[in-house]
Amino acid sequence: MYDVVVKGGLIVDGTGAKAYGGDVAIRDGRIVAVGEVSDEATRTIDVDGQVVAPGFIDPHTHYDAQLLWDAAANPSTVHGVTTILMGNCGYTLAPVRPDDQDYLMGLFAAAEEVPKAALQTYAPFGWESFVDYLNWLPGRVGLNVVAQVGHSAVRRYVMGEAALERTANPDEIAEMVRVVEAAMDAGAAGVSSSQAPHQRGELGEHIPSFFADDSEICALAEAVRRKGKRLLSINPATKRDGVNDEDRTLLVKLAEISGAVVSWNDFGMGTPNGASVLEFMEAQLQRGCEIYAIARCQRPETRFTLKKLSAIFANSESWVDFSRLDFADKIVALGDPAWRTSMGEFWGTAKFMENASVEKTASPATAPLEGRLLVDVAAERGVSPSEVMFDVALEDKLETFFRISGPVNVDESHLERILKSPATLVGISDGGAHLQTFAGGDYTSYFLAHWVREKGSFSLEDGVAALSSRVAQFLGLDDRGTLEVGKAADVVVFDPDTVEPLTLLTLDDIPGGGTRMTKNARGIPWVLVNGEIVIEDGTTTDTVPGQVVGKENR
Repeated sequence: MYDVVVKGGLIVDGTGAKAYGGDVAIRDGRIVAVGEVSDEATRTIDVDGQVVAPGFIDPHTHYDAQLLWDAAANPSTVHGVTTILMGNCGYTLAPVRPDDQDYLMGLFAAAEEVPKAALQTYAPFGWESFVDYLNWLPGRVGLNVVAQVGHSAVRRYVMGEAALERTANPDEIAEMVRVVEAAMDAGAAGVSSSQAPHQRGELGEHIPSFFADDSEICALAEAVRRKGKRLLSINPATKRDGVNDEDRTLLVKLAEISGAVVSWNDFGMGTPNGASVLEFMEAQLQRGCEIYAIARCQRPETRFTLKKLSAIFANSESWVDFSRLDFADKIVALGDPAWRTSMGEFWGTAKFMENASVEKTASPATAPLEGRLLVDVAAERGVSPSEVMFDVALEDKLETFFRISGPVNVDESHLERILKSPATLVGISDGGAHLQTFAGGDYTSYFLAHWVREKGSFSLEDGVAALSSRVAQFLGLDDRGTLEVGKAADVVVFDPDTVEPLTLLTLDDIPGGGTRMTKNARGIPWVLVNGEIVIEDGTTTDTVPGQVVGKENR
């Protein structure tokens, strides 16, 4: 007898092969039959012709913190995701010394916008080493985890406060290597890092890995090779500026030293020199040097307030200085022409300001501006858009939410070229991060609705492969990503005619207080992880069948 049979579906197996009608049988967490299944099962799920596909795999998340209180990693599982890669951008909750937990919580709160109060609810953490952290996860997560160890966490662990001040000496680099090798021995799939200047800590300071020189990063790459691991992810310093020649040389060097897949995140239509960057990565693939970018398939959208530093304007030292002020001094600064001029210089050169709007106000005087573009209001008032933003924020005592969205009517041919490139992976959710500014965990259902159904840029079979087997191959996961006998029973059922993200929700469900933005899905009634149902009739169950996977992923 089977444990579960998913019956009467249209099987899209993730290999790119043509879809066909049939069933999927599961026993002991594995797929044991695909096609026509006649034997009985403890549980039969009749899907009535809907697509049965391998679970989707998200190659860029920050659920490291959210998993403390949300085993299901909402909203990813409701959008069909069964495996996530986390520990990106150099941020992990381990290793961490007992007296340094507050710093690491502050780093997550600032750089990834996870409310610090939520993390403090779970402090002190029940681990110090990355080994302890990996051992903590099984039995507590509802989806599979591929975990990288974060460079910033390791650097702070080894160097203490000096990690924020200088390059490391040879002894410190050797100790970092020892720490990451122990993490990889325990199951970490690789190392992540970042040199991006816009990523900042709680006090507006640069993150620890920002201060690393090439010798330190290359030493970590050598460790990845020695341990035979698959992943080395990094945010190059110029990723927002088109990845300059120096960073391209570094990416190639890291790929050659590590023998691993080198990746960076958030590549899309707005990336400067996008065509050149894409051609560079494709040329490297041709010569056997695996460099990939995670590509954003959705229309970009983010929110911010002037209460705290946002990654949007963290490159501006004036805005960093402003963020360090207390509330009363921020109010004074917004009324000061010198502060306005200094901060306005950044916005005057920011092209995305054309698409900035007032999303949610906090006073009767500003309420009529909700939904309006700042440039339109500025034209009426005869001032700059930044002046309008400052005026509204001042009137609302910094409680205004502003939104920046990509243009609605835009030629997506360049983005289609990016998404179809062999050097990119479809994404990017940033799941578990930026909880008050955007909700990207819907990208899988958006991709199926927009790029597969509406535009026809991908066939159904190729679209499913882009979300499953291609990412599994990237991660080096041999037992997931396709519906084949012997593979792990990670399965998603969706209706190709109706699948799509639902409207944005703002929920007040973060422990310790705090709101987050999320989107539910339409047309994804069933999701199974390792043969157990985690989404039933579109609703999250309480099961926690997730595993730490990829321990030997090379």
